[in-house]
Amino acid sequence: MKPLQLSPTFNVDDFLKQNWQKKPVLLPKLVQNFRDAISAEELAGLACEEFIESRLISEFKPGEWLLKNGPFEESDFTSLPESNWTLLVQAVDQWVETVADIKALFDFLPSWRIDDIMISFAAQGGGVGPHYDYYDVFLLQGSGERHWQVGERWASTESQRPNTELNLLQEFEPKMEFTLSAGDALYIPPRFSHWGTATSDGLCYSIGFRAPSLAEMIEGFSDLIIKEQNPVNRYEDSSVTSHLRSGEIEPQMLDKSFQQLSERLADKSKFITWFGCHVSQPKYPELIQGLDQTLSSEEFAVLLGEGVSLFKNPSSRFAFLESGDEAKVLLFVDGAMVAFPVVQLSNITSLCQHSHFSAESSASLLTDPGMAELLRQLLNQGSLLVSE
Repeated sequence: MKPLQLSPTFNVDDFLKQNWQKKPVLLPKLVQNFRDAISAEELAGLACEEFIESRLISEFKPGEWLLKNGPFEESDFTSLPESNWTLLVQAVDQWVETVADIKALFDFLPSWRIDDIMISFAAQGGGVGPHYDYYDVFLLQGSGERHWQVGERWASTESQRPNTELNLLQEFEPKMEFTLSAGDALYIPPRFSHWGTATSDGLCYSIGFRAPSLAEMIEGFSDLIIKEQNPVNRYEDSSVTSHLRSGEIEPQMLDKSFQQLSERLADKSKFITWFGCHVSQPKYPELIQGLDQTLSSEEFAVLLGEGVSLFKNPSSRFAFLESGDEAKVLLFVDGAMVAFPVVQLSNITSLCQHSHFSAESSASLLTDPGMAELLRQLLNQGSLLVSE
């Protein structure tokens, strides 16, 4: 299969300036000569697996949808009507290499922002109703056609229908409408309402970009600060004055406590470490399994000497940050950090940018002892795998 390519007419800079996180846009034939990376039958097979998230949504009467969660049985599909239903399977990129390859098309955006690729098969008339998401998404059409309506941007959850497992909107007024066929994509920023309906049986690939909520970041970072605190660090009021009125909280007492908290929460170096570890946490950590028998440096060298290729575990997440103040580059893999001297920036960039490493490209990394040891550790912990 030929490598996937973006249309030469797609201007990345214009898209980032005018649309990214700002407004929806239709991207006609974004992917050249796009062919489905999975069949509808294979998708249904994944939906029957206990360890894969899947949903079946059917419109049992106009404007009313029914949700059923997987895993499913084959009989669940054979009993479906010919129209008005949709099967959605989450994180297909974790299981199907040809689907994972789609992510490389979006390397103009931070790779650590990609959440997963959800694939939906919709029978004619199928859809999930009017809704919005909290993340950026590219809706890439495969086989068949799907009609999309896009509405306004919502600011609160009050617009959602009550008493339903689906995040459907009570009201929906379309502002734009598009019909997508193979290779077309529709970009939807966070909280823009949208509604897709299949005009013929077909597949849609939803490339979702996660964004941690402020509440999530506050909780996560403060949890780290709490764990690092020494129990002897307490509230102090050595400056209490003799004229204190019983029950009064003096301003200087308040200022002292606020200063203690602020100093700890304002530690940027700790925040950098936490943030990198947080955004590189795998969505499904249970899918990253270390080797039963770890390889020594000598065994690793012998393995690579046999000409094997390495590739990233589809469940792993890699990210890096150049720390100019300390002349270091920080590598984050699956929630852990390793620091390297900044001279390794090119090697670390290459490691984060690519998914597959041939024997030749691995050999170039292995010329440096630090990189060789890193690759060995990543292979031992399951973040890298050996190509069969």
